[in-house]
Amino acid sequence: MPSAREARLEKILASLFELDKHFPDATSLVEYVEKVHEKLSELMYAKNFYLAKYNKDNNTISFIYEVDERTGAQCPIDKIELSSPDLSPTAWVIKNRKPLEMKAGIGPIAEKDGQLWGFGERSHHWIGMPLIGKNGECLGAMVTQSYDENIEFSIEDQKLFRIFGSIVASAVDKHTTVALLESLVEERTEQLEGRLAEKEHSEKLQVALYKIASLVNDEIPMEALYVQVHEIVQTLLLAKNFYIALFDEAENIITVPYYIDEKETEREMGFSMPLGNGFSSYVINTRQAQRIFPEDVDSLVRNGFIKAVVGPQDYSCWLGAPMISSNIVHGLIVVQSYEPGVIYTQEDLRLLNYVANHVAKAAESMQNKQMRKDSQLKLAKQHRVLEQQNKSLNDTLNVLKKTQQELIQKEKMASLGGLVAGIAHEINTPLGICVTGVSHLMEEYNDVRKSLQDESLTQDQLDDFFEEIEQVGQILTTNMQRAADLVNSFKQVAVDQSSNSVRDIEFEQYIHGVILSLKPTLKKKKHVITVQCPSTISIRANAGALSQVLSNLLLNSYIHGFDGIEQGKILINVEERNGFILMRYQDDGNGIDNQALEQLFDPF
Repeated sequence: MPSAREARLEKILASLFELDKHFPDATSLVEYVEKVHEKLSELMYAKNFYLAKYNKDNNTISFIYEVDERTGAQCPIDKIELSSPDLSPTAWVIKNRKPLEMKAGIGPIAEKDGQLWGFGERSHHWIGMPLIGKNGECLGAMVTQSYDENIEFSIEDQKLFRIFGSIVASAVDKHTTVALLESLVEERTEQLEGRLAEKEHSEKLQVALYKIASLVNDEIPMEALYVQVHEIVQTLLLAKNFYIALFDEAENIITVPYYIDEKETEREMGFSMPLGNGFSSYVINTRQAQRIFPEDVDSLVRNGFIKAVVGPQDYSCWLGAPMISSNIVHGLIVVQSYEPGVIYTQEDLRLLNYVANHVAKAAESMQNKQMRKDSQLKLAKQHRVLEQQNKSLNDTLNVLKKTQQELIQKEKMASLGGLVAGIAHEINTPLGICVTGVSHLMEEYNDVRKSLQDESLTQDQLDDFFEEIEQVGQILTTNMQRAADLVNSFKQVAVDQSSNSVRDIEFEQYIHGVILSLKPTLKKKKHVITVQCPSTISIRANAGALSQVLSNLLLNSYIHGFDGIEQGKILINVEERNGFILMRYQDDGNGIDNQALEQLFDPF
């Protein structure tokens, strides 16, 4: 039968084995220390026991576990500044990295009567053990104590306490290392999750922009384009309340072709209204995306950016982004939330602004594509008309040749007036055809040039342009040759055709000069001409062409517009805008009836 000492040793070994086995299963360091205290209490007196962890970086201790029969447990106590070793036995153990035993009146601190041990009561017998890690640093202190004068710790108890202290030190060291690794893993995981979210966000944006760019090739109506843009935006952010507004700078109005709002479900799409002084005008006037909260309204009104909020007032956040392409504001895209929990971020605003610019380019490209189609159809129609007119011209030319032979035999001077009138009328046809062809060619040239500047010119568009140049050139050559032959055939005297020169023009002075040149014709009427043009505007242009345009406009107003009107008003307004000169001509005359308006741009 084993002796009492052997039995105690077996019990100690069993406890140590059980603690070693329990460490991997413990959910926390506190749970493990609690198990240590349980096993220690089975082997020695340990009713008063605590463990303090030390953080040398900020010189603090944390009491993660404490059992005390007098003061009661106060744990956990986190981050208390470590006292001076002269005042606290726990601090003495940690700073000196040595075990410490004290009895009442005996010990480096107990000798100082009248002073507390740290912030606790003095005990009869106190033993503390430093917890030394693998790298030699002190990780804290493990302490047990007795308040009963009849209970003291034997030498064997102190040795046993040291053994348990080394086991706990190893556990604390492992836990600290594991906690550090877990912290690093958690930090790295957060970084990877952030990068993954950023990558997913970037991929969504790329897909959205690709879809917007693909809409141009789908040849869908503009109404369908707006619906698909809304669907695309909803893949990037919450957009239950969404609308697209188009801006007409000349009329200063906005038209809303697409409108979805949970507060105004019965409002029809396609309504128009003045630009006003609300959120939409704020975005268009600043040409910048805006994020607005209800609390921002007073400041915006006070600073003169807006005057009032149009529409529902119970929104929680409003986003507006201008649609800008070719430096022109075409309108804006708006997303708003009525839910307090749905607040858009600056990233959402940046995203909406990015989408708005791409939508503007896509919409402009679709409009240009439709205009090119319409122009091609118009050109084909004109080509057929030109062919018919050319045939008629050939027939007329043959008739004129026969007439010429007949007229030779007649009195030359008597028939000269009628002959000249007839020839002038016939020549007008090929020349009119040429003018029409050149006008159309210039329209196509301007379209191609604009596409080239916008970097949207395609190979098909360029090929079509060259083909149209060839066709119009053939028509011009044929008709000009016919006119030349007609003139030469009658051996008329050539008319000196002066070509207009390109020169620098003081715009205001030039307009007044044109009006002055028409004074003999205009002074017969009492009509009033007003010119609004800054004296600083100077351009380099075709002076003769500009003079002809102004003259035609003025004479048209006087002859037709003011027919039956005693005193009419003409306004010529000139202003510089975005590097261009804009001239507006208007009168308060009779206007033009609908039938004539439909034929306004037809030849002759």
